Amino acid sequence: MKKLDQSNWNRKEHFDFFKQFKEPFFGLVTEIDCTQAYKISKENKYSFFSYYLHKSIQAVNLIEEFKYRIIDDEIIIHETIDASPTIGRTDGTFGFSYVPFSDAFNVFDASLKKEIDRVQSSNGLGMNENESKKNVVYYSSIPWNTFSSLTHATNFIPGDSIPRITFGKMFQRDDKSLMNIAIYVHHGLADGFHISKYLALYQKLMNGES
Repeated sequence: MKKLDQSNWNRKEHFDFFKQFKEPFFGLVTEIDCTQAYKISKENKYSFFSYYLHKSIQAVNLIEEFKYRIIDDEIIIHETIDASPTIGRTDGTFGFSYVPFSDAFNVFDASLKKEIDRVQSSNGLGMNENESKKNVVYYSSIPWNTFSSLTHATNFIPGDSIPRITFGKMFQRDDKSLMNIAIYVHHGLADGFHISKYLALYQKLMNGES
Protein backbone atom coordinates (compact mmCIF):
# COMPACT_ATOMS: atom_id res chain seq x y z
CA MET A 1 0.00 0.00 0.00
CA LYS A 2 1.05 3.61 -0.51
CA LYS A 3 -0.04 7.14 0.43
CA LEU A 4 -1.96 9.25 -2.04
CA ASP A 5 -0.19 12.52 -2.85
CA GLN A 6 -3.00 14.89 -1.91
CA SER A 7 -1.10 17.97 -3.09
CA ASN A 8 -1.56 16.86 -6.70
CA TRP A 9 -4.99 15.28 -6.28
CA ASN A 10 -7.87 16.81 -8.23
CA ARG A 11 -10.33 15.82 -5.47
CA LYS A 12 -8.37 17.38 -2.58
CA GLU A 13 -10.99 20.07 -2.01
CA HIS A 14 -13.79 17.51 -2.18
CA PHE A 15 -12.02 15.36 0.42
CA ASP A 16 -11.41 18.27 2.78
CA PHE A 17 -15.06 19.27 2.49
CA PHE A 18 -16.73 15.90 3.01
CA LYS A 19 -14.36 14.57 5.69
CA GLN A 20 -15.84 17.14 8.07
CA PHE A 21 -19.33 15.67 7.75
CA LYS A 22 -20.82 13.68 10.59
CA GLU A 23 -22.20 11.30 7.94
CA PRO A 24 -19.83 11.45 4.95
CA PHE A 25 -21.23 8.36 3.22
CA PHE A 26 -23.59 8.50 0.27
CA GLY A 27 -25.08 5.72 -1.79
CA LEU A 28 -27.52 4.52 -4.36
CA VAL A 29 -29.73 1.54 -5.04
CA THR A 30 -30.03 0.09 -8.52
CA GLU A 31 -30.36 -3.22 -10.36
CA ILE A 32 -27.87 -5.65 -11.86
CA ASP A 33 -28.82 -8.00 -14.68
CA CYS A 34 -27.76 -11.40 -13.42
CA THR A 35 -29.31 -13.50 -16.22
CA GLN A 36 -25.98 -14.67 -17.60
CA ALA A 37 -24.31 -14.94 -14.20
CA TYR A 38 -27.05 -17.20 -12.89
CA LYS A 39 -26.87 -19.33 -16.04
CA ILE A 40 -23.08 -19.65 -15.76
CA SER A 41 -23.38 -20.58 -12.08
CA LYS A 42 -25.94 -23.31 -12.70
CA GLU A 43 -24.12 -24.73 -15.74
CA ASN A 44 -20.87 -25.01 -13.75
CA LYS A 45 -22.55 -25.98 -10.46
CA TYR A 46 -21.16 -22.89 -8.74
CA SER A 47 -22.77 -21.25 -5.74
CA PHE A 48 -24.55 -18.22 -7.20
CA PHE A 49 -23.75 -16.24 -4.04
CA SER A 50 -20.07 -17.07 -4.38
CA TYR A 51 -20.10 -16.22 -8.07
CA TYR A 52 -21.73 -12.79 -7.80
CA LEU A 53 -19.67 -11.91 -4.73
CA HIS A 54 -16.47 -12.80 -6.58
CA LYS A 55 -17.43 -10.69 -9.60
CA SER A 56 -18.22 -7.77 -7.28
CA ILE A 57 -14.88 -7.84 -5.48
CA GLN A 58 -13.13 -8.25 -8.84
CA ALA A 59 -14.78 -5.04 -10.03
CA VAL A 60 -13.85 -3.26 -6.79
CA ASN A 61 -10.19 -4.17 -7.31
CA LEU A 62 -10.24 -2.61 -10.78
CA ILE A 63 -11.22 0.85 -9.48
CA GLU A 64 -8.52 2.80 -7.65
CA GLU A 65 -10.96 5.03 -5.75
CA PHE A 66 -12.57 1.95 -4.18
CA LYS A 67 -9.14 1.05 -2.81
CA TYR A 68 -8.69 4.33 -0.92
CA ARG A 69 -8.95 4.30 2.86
CA ILE A 70 -8.53 7.12 5.38
CA ILE A 71 -5.93 6.39 8.05
CA ASP A 72 -4.79 9.19 10.40
CA ASP A 73 -6.07 11.81 7.94
CA GLU A 74 -3.91 10.34 5.20
CA ILE A 75 -5.37 8.51 2.21
CA ILE A 76 -3.88 5.08 1.79
CA ILE A 77 -4.14 3.22 -1.51
CA HIS A 78 -4.30 -0.50 -0.84
CA GLU A 79 -2.92 -2.89 -3.40
CA THR A 80 -5.72 -5.40 -2.87
CA ILE A 81 -9.21 -5.21 -1.39
CA ASP A 82 -10.70 -8.29 0.25
CA ALA A 83 -14.32 -9.22 0.96
CA SER A 84 -15.96 -9.14 4.39
CA PRO A 85 -19.46 -10.57 3.93
CA THR A 86 -21.99 -11.34 6.62
CA ILE A 87 -22.94 -15.03 6.69
CA GLY A 88 -26.37 -16.20 7.79
CA ARG A 89 -27.10 -19.11 10.11
CA THR A 90 -30.09 -21.44 10.34
CA ASP A 91 -31.10 -19.85 13.67
CA GLY A 92 -31.63 -16.49 11.97
CA THR A 93 -28.45 -14.83 13.25
CA PHE A 94 -25.37 -13.90 11.24
CA GLY A 95 -21.65 -13.61 11.73
CA PHE A 96 -18.85 -11.62 10.14
CA SER A 97 -16.39 -13.26 7.79
CA TYR A 98 -13.22 -12.44 5.89
CA VAL A 99 -12.40 -13.76 2.41
CA PRO A 100 -9.07 -12.82 0.77
CA PHE A 101 -9.35 -11.63 -2.81
CA SER A 102 -8.20 -13.84 -5.66
CA ASP A 103 -8.79 -13.31 -9.36
CA ALA A 104 -9.21 -17.06 -9.64
CA PHE A 105 -12.82 -17.99 -8.83
CA ASN A 106 -11.96 -21.48 -7.57
CA VAL A 107 -9.49 -20.06 -5.03
CA PHE A 108 -11.93 -17.41 -3.81
CA ASP A 109 -14.78 -19.93 -3.71
CA ALA A 110 -12.75 -22.37 -1.60
CA SER A 111 -11.90 -19.61 0.91
CA LEU A 112 -15.53 -18.51 1.07
CA LYS A 113 -16.75 -22.06 1.71
CA LYS A 114 -14.32 -22.39 4.63
CA GLU A 115 -15.57 -19.10 6.09
CA ILE A 116 -19.21 -20.12 5.68
CA ASP A 117 -18.50 -23.39 7.51
CA ARG A 118 -16.64 -21.52 10.26
CA VAL A 119 -19.38 -18.95 10.81
CA GLN A 120 -22.23 -21.44 10.65
CA SER A 121 -20.58 -23.65 13.26
CA SER A 122 -20.09 -20.70 15.64
CA ASN A 123 -22.34 -18.20 17.38
CA GLY A 124 -22.36 -14.46 17.97
CA LEU A 125 -20.82 -11.97 15.60
CA GLY A 126 -17.54 -13.86 15.42
CA MET A 127 -15.38 -10.76 15.61
CA ASN A 128 -11.62 -11.39 15.42
CA GLU A 129 -8.41 -9.72 14.26
CA ASN A 130 -9.79 -9.47 10.72
CA GLU A 131 -12.37 -6.92 11.88
CA SER A 132 -9.61 -4.30 12.18
CA LYS A 133 -8.59 -4.63 8.54
CA LYS A 134 -9.25 -1.58 6.38
CA ASN A 135 -8.58 -3.14 2.98
CA VAL A 136 -12.02 -4.73 2.77
CA VAL A 137 -15.52 -4.06 1.50
CA TYR A 138 -18.37 -4.85 3.88
CA TYR A 139 -20.91 -7.06 2.11
CA SER A 140 -24.35 -8.21 3.12
CA SER A 141 -27.19 -9.98 1.35
CA ILE A 142 -30.95 -9.83 1.85
CA PRO A 143 -32.02 -12.88 -0.18
CA TRP A 144 -35.63 -12.80 1.07
CA ASN A 145 -36.66 -9.45 -0.37
CA THR A 146 -36.16 -6.95 -3.15
CA PHE A 147 -35.63 -3.34 -2.07
CA SER A 148 -35.64 0.16 -3.50
CA SER A 149 -33.82 1.87 -0.63
CA LEU A 150 -31.56 0.85 2.24
CA THR A 151 -30.06 2.33 5.40
CA HIS A 152 -27.14 1.17 7.53
CA ALA A 153 -26.52 1.17 11.26
CA THR A 154 -23.80 3.80 11.65
CA ASN A 155 -21.39 4.42 14.51
CA PHE A 156 -19.90 7.61 13.00
CA ILE A 157 -16.34 6.52 13.73
CA PRO A 158 -13.96 9.24 12.48
CA GLY A 159 -12.00 7.98 9.51
CA ASP A 160 -14.41 5.19 8.64
CA SER A 161 -14.10 4.91 4.87
CA ILE A 162 -14.91 1.27 4.08
CA PRO A 163 -17.52 0.85 1.32
CA ARG A 164 -20.70 -1.15 1.98
CA ILE A 165 -22.38 -3.22 -0.73
CA THR A 166 -25.66 -5.05 -0.19
CA PHE A 167 -27.45 -7.46 -2.52
CA GLY A 168 -31.16 -8.28 -2.61
CA LYS A 169 -33.32 -11.15 -3.80
CA MET A 170 -33.10 -12.15 -7.45
CA PHE A 171 -36.34 -11.50 -9.31
CA GLN A 172 -37.73 -11.81 -12.83
CA ARG A 173 -38.78 -9.04 -15.16
CA ASP A 174 -39.79 -10.05 -18.68
CA ASP A 175 -37.07 -12.51 -19.76
CA LYS A 176 -34.38 -11.21 -17.41
CA SER A 177 -33.16 -12.17 -13.94
CA LEU A 178 -32.38 -9.03 -11.93
CA MET A 179 -31.02 -8.28 -8.48
CA ASN A 180 -31.04 -5.13 -6.37
CA ILE A 181 -27.70 -3.76 -5.26
CA ALA A 182 -27.05 -0.92 -2.80
CA ILE A 183 -23.64 0.76 -2.73
CA TYR A 184 -22.41 3.20 -0.06
CA VAL A 185 -19.06 4.97 -0.25
CA HIS A 186 -17.28 7.84 1.54
CA HIS A 187 -18.04 10.97 -0.49
CA GLY A 188 -14.61 12.39 0.26
CA LEU A 189 -13.05 9.49 -1.65
CA ALA A 190 -15.53 8.78 -4.43
CA ASP A 191 -18.46 10.25 -6.33
CA GLY A 192 -21.37 8.93 -8.38
CA PHE A 193 -18.96 8.76 -11.32
CA HIS A 194 -16.88 6.12 -9.54
CA ILE A 195 -19.93 4.10 -8.49
CA SER A 196 -21.02 4.19 -12.13
CA LYS A 197 -17.60 2.83 -13.18
CA TYR A 198 -17.94 0.04 -10.62
CA LEU A 199 -21.44 -0.88 -11.82
CA ALA A 200 -20.36 -0.97 -15.47
CA LEU A 201 -17.42 -3.24 -14.67
CA TYR A 202 -19.52 -5.42 -12.40
CA GLN A 203 -22.19 -5.87 -15.07
CA LYS A 204 -19.53 -6.79 -17.63
CA LEU A 205 -18.03 -9.43 -15.32
CA MET A 206 -21.48 -10.79 -14.43
CA ASN A 207 -22.10 -11.22 -18.15
CA GLY A 208 -19.03 -13.44 -18.37
CA GLU A 209 -16.94 -10.85 -20.22
CA SER A 210 -13.31 -10.27 -19.36
